[in-house]
Amino acid sequence: MGPKGQMTLPKEIRTALEIEEGDRVLLRIEDDGKVVLEKAIIIPASEKDGFHVQ
Repeated sequence: MGPKGQMTLPKEIRTALEIEEGDRVLLRIEDDGKVVLEKAIIIPASEKDGFHVQ
């Protein structure tokens, strides 16, 4: 963790999640305290109609 709160992800994790420089990620905390890292998918507001989360 850097002084600005930035993290460096190991290459193995970036490769597994198909994360590249400039991509955004989501961190969420589950009820059991587990932290989950996911690649964020950004959908412009103009394209959100018809998009449903499963």
